[in-house]
Amino acid sequence: MRSALCLAGAALMAMALLPAGPAVSQSSILKFLPGMGGGGSPEVWKVCEGQDGAPPDEQIEACTAVIDIGGGTDVVMAGAYTNRGNALRDGGEMDRAIQDFNKAISLDPKLAAAFAGRGAVFVAKGQFDFAVLDYNLAIKLNPKNVDTYYFNRGTTYSLQGQYDKAIQDFDQVIRINPKSSAAFNNRCFARAKAGQAQAALPDCEEALRLRPYDADYLDTRGFANLKLGQLDRAMADYSDALDINPKLSSSLYGRGMARLKKGDRRGSADIAAAKAINADIAAEFARYGVK
Repeated sequence: MRSALCLAGAALMAMALLPAGPAVSQSSILKFLPGMGGGGSPEVWKVCEGQDGAPPDEQIEACTAVIDIGGGTDVVMAGAYTNRGNALRDGGEMDRAIQDFNKAISLDPKLAAAFAGRGAVFVAKGQFDFAVLDYNLAIKLNPKNVDTYYFNRGTTYSLQGQYDKAIQDFDQVIRINPKSSAAFNNRCFARAKAGQAQAALPDCEEALRLRPYDADYLDTRGFANLKLGQLDRAMADYSDALDINPKLSSSLYGRGMARLKKGDRRGSADIAAAKAINADIAAEFARYGVK
């Protein structure tokens, strides 16, 4: 469980959303942009796409260069705006990102990646209804991109508290990609929040089988065990998660709650440490039925 953003990628939830990915390939843009056929110019588009781990500021600069050159078709330029919007979002510039996604959509209303990218910004801003609308459109335009668009919509539904819809979307992802550890983890968390913690545990086990020693996945299983009242197992999961990530507030708080229920006074210190990292952590657990 972790915060919902990197696309967005939550203090309590292992909800990192998948990136929308580049909107247009390098080979496509080279056909249309003047001066992009020779020299080192193809590298500009690679950076704009975020290839080779280019950080957001470099992506923004590269995409801006592509946009300023101009001369491409609307479809190609929409791709450049979408790639820059993704980079702006990842760099925390949400309002500028929305402007770029809006521009991309005006140029190419059929570009699913632009709707998905804007949806991720709405998730980051807590505007979940708008995010779902954008993911609906992305799915309509590109229904085969299950791993990204259904996953992101499922994550958004889970954040909204629409757990049945979230589970259905994660079902779709797992049906197409049975090795998606993130989908199993997020389905586990959605089921646990929905009061189906016993049914959630096999999902958590599969997530950890596919991706062992992931702090967020251990944290999710800890939450499911906490909801079931399996306090020793919950404490073990949370402690294992904290061995990997000592600053994971949800694990500190969850372990603190489990310890207090066991009469262990160390729970108070855990809870205080969790609140120092995330002041809203108690309210988040309370929303999920843990008080």
